[in-house]
Amino acid sequence: MENMFKRTLLGAAIATAAMASTGAHAAIDLLDGKVQMYGQAAGFVQYSMPKANKSDDTVSAVIESRIGFRGAVEFDNLAPTLLWQIEGGNTGNGGYDPDESWTHANNGALGARDTFLGFQFDGIGSIKFGRQLVAAYNYVDWPHTNPGLGNVFDWNNDIGATFEDRTDNNLRFDSANFGGFNVQATLSNMDKSTDNIAYSIAASYSADMFSVHAGYYDNTAETENTDKPWLANTGSQYSIVGGSLFLGDITLTAAGKYMTTDATAGTNSQWAWSTTAQYVHNGQWVYKVGYAGAAEADIEGRGKEADTDDTAITARLGYLLPSAYLYTDIRHYNMNGGTEGGDSTNLLLGVEYYF
Repeated sequence: MENMFKRTLLGAAIATAAMASTGAHAAIDLLDGKVQMYGQAAGFVQYSMPKANKSDDTVSAVIESRIGFRGAVEFDNLAPTLLWQIEGGNTGNGGYDPDESWTHANNGALGARDTFLGFQFDGIGSIKFGRQLVAAYNYVDWPHTNPGLGNVFDWNNDIGATFEDRTDNNLRFDSANFGGFNVQATLSNMDKSTDNIAYSIAASYSADMFSVHAGYYDNTAETENTDKPWLANTGSQYSIVGGSLFLGDITLTAAGKYMTTDATAGTNSQWAWSTTAQYVHNGQWVYKVGYAGAAEADIEGRGKEADTDDTAITARLGYLLPSAYLYTDIRHYNMNGGTEGGDSTNLLLGVEYYF
């Protein structure tokens, strides 16, 4: 659906697969179908074994449960359809600071995730404003950061870049589907000054056996760094190119992301990549492996920066139930090259139930 709620996009895909195979309902209709309530009861227990000397093993219970409301309203005397959505953050008791109310995505507050108003035009697409994903991030997030690859492929960089993912004050256009082709575009980060504008454009083409996508993001805001002045910059950019190959019960994905900043001395840059392979047996058992990496950062005037390369190797065993997904993961991270401070092996056991 055009305005399908972003359960980090992974959840939406898993939920869709589970509900398609079981006939379960995706949401709860209220007010004669004029309003839908949706959400998930989700979380996982993680046993973490950091590699650093004298580091303690830890056990954490992470709650990712949340709810949302959405609707699409048609009027007799207005051609476009009114779209709206109010989505809450994870109810993980992440605390709350009234002076920074929008920085707390895990306090359960409504509006912490995708929350917007807009209009949909038949045959053209939709225009929405509010808290949403920037266009290129759609494809960074899904399908290339699951399972557990975001530490390396998503927000990770060593060049001083400042990237948005889900952000406030975001104007977004999503085109209609034209024979498998669609386009997304966003303008954001102008709440303090229009000089800080961030713009992004992305597109995808899908057919029966494959899907390909590409996106570009440019944040023109300045980023200061007094501790490492060579990372201070007047803009941050990335490009992503990737795709998926559908071979019956087997799905293969791959993507590359090239990140740059406009530093005083020139251009700083860093590559990241992600690959996954998934096999679904008998419509229920999910076997999935993932690998992501980031090359050493290339700093203008300094060359390759030592100990800035990273890798993530992950594996998942999942089981699909009506509107639910059970899974266990093993995730190994080797961060910051030859150092051990960020290295860890984590074992997860989780459950997700969608409504």
